[in-house]
Amino acid sequence: MRIRNFILISLVVLLASCQRTQPIVVLFENDVHCAVEGYARMAGQRDAERKQTPYVAVVSCGDFAQGNTVGSLTNGEAIVRIINAVGYDYLTIGNHEFDYNVSQMEHLSELLTGKTLCCNFSRIVAEGEEIDLFPAYAVKNFGGTKVGFVGVATPSTFRSSTPTYFVDDNGKLLYDFHQADTYERVQQAVDAARGEGAEIIIVLSHLGDDPELADSRGLIAATHGIDVVLDGHAHHLLNERLVNDRGDSVTLSSAATKFAYIGRITIDTDNHLTTELLPIDECAAPNPVVWDTIQAIQRELEARVSTPVGTTAFALADRDAQNNRLVRKQETNLGDFMADVARFTTGANIGVCNGGGLRAGLYNETITFGDLVSVWPFNNTMRVTECTGQQLLDALEVGVALLPLENGDFMHVSGLRYTVDTRIPSSVIWNENRMFDGVGSTRRIVKAEVFVPAEGEETKLPYEQQGAWKPIDPKGTYTIGGQSYIIACSGASGTFAKMHVLPIEQPLNDVEAICTYFRAMGGQVNEAYRMPQGRITIR
Repeated sequence: MRIRNFILISLVVLLASCQRTQPIVVLFENDVHCAVEGYARMAGQRDAERKQTPYVAVVSCGDFAQGNTVGSLTNGEAIVRIINAVGYDYLTIGNHEFDYNVSQMEHLSELLTGKTLCCNFSRIVAEGEEIDLFPAYAVKNFGGTKVGFVGVATPSTFRSSTPTYFVDDNGKLLYDFHQADTYERVQQAVDAARGEGAEIIIVLSHLGDDPELADSRGLIAATHGIDVVLDGHAHHLLNERLVNDRGDSVTLSSAATKFAYIGRITIDTDNHLTTELLPIDECAAPNPVVWDTIQAIQRELEARVSTPVGTTAFALADRDAQNNRLVRKQETNLGDFMADVARFTTGANIGVCNGGGLRAGLYNETITFGDLVSVWPFNNTMRVTECTGQQLLDALEVGVALLPLENGDFMHVSGLRYTVDTRIPSSVIWNENRMFDGVGSTRRIVKAEVFVPAEGEETKLPYEQQGAWKPIDPKGTYTIGGQSYIIACSGASGTFAKMHVLPIEQPLNDVEAICTYFRAMGGQVNEAYRMPQGRITIR
């Protein structure tokens, strides 16, 4: 009896000694988009937390590989170098991790020292057979407390990245984002992690607020067993409580974008959770090793990034004076300029540029190669497609379907002008992936005309050409030039997917196309672009 009591007492003492006596801290971010200086602050904050507790993890909710020249000029690999220098534990994939194609996304994930988690991205290997590319979850032991981390990507990646990356030459799907059962797959991952002893579940989400396919609020409402959803994709600043499908309270938190904030979850010794959003300027000082890594990479790229390509006496703006983004809902001088680049460098009848592809304006008097990459950071090429006038009219309807709300499919145009009546309801038809599938009985574009240069004017710069405006002939044939994302890769919701892409041996890189246009202008933005030119009328 004494021996048995001694063993029981010893077990109690042993269990008590294993009880965690310090908090767990999870630092998180989302949608950094190459704002690389913030990684040094993240590492510095991690170092500061470790002085208070040994139980610290760093996680990302995606969209880290793309956003400016550091990502674009290295296909995301420089960003991975920096993330590895910080020492992340877990990451999930955002839609922009796919911007350099799926194989490069997989390569970046292999380079990461942290583990990539995603429960809803699979490769289709045969009819009814799929292979998940990443583990759905991971369980980490913090001093006896097991915490489960689950990753989930937005199904809208299929259309918000480059759709042709996910299909074969015949349009057959090669990959699956499980838009029909995203919430169920998250629940399965949560249950599996709980089955391995996880007492806390944190979801690394890149769902955002797109309820037509899947969103983080919908995820919480449809599931149970989750304690915190850390959200990316929508760039929101969030820290709120929502109710799950069993009436329990769940935290939804998002740290905006570009390291404006660093998020912090604290799990006390009773497993009570608090979530905070720390303004980056109030975080700890930068970690010197990570800062040196960032500086070294920036020096490697500086020579190319800082090369001047031209000058401008006024801004080519993507926003208004109050910093409200304009390029996704109305004509801007930047949109006019970029659409002219497309028409001039491809020789097409019409040039187009979608508002979602314009990621910055040109505000400096001296414009560098790096400035141009910031505007068009996706490494596209310039392509041409051929269509009927009716196909053109249908495609234009996609871009105005959401007005007056923002729409990444909104088309800036060259050699074309159109009038939109927003009082008319949109009848654009979408398929199950929310890709363009046709136009119904009503049309918001009430007038559309194409510019026909006079004889001998075709080779002049767009703003110098003389000619006439003529109504688009539904039975006529037209050529459209633009970035490969929208022209040849089914981007912008598949706006031009049903048209005939013309073959080309050596397509011009899109940023090099801007440089070509600058050279044609003599290195200075022409005065014709000081103001929008009245190509798009919205009423």
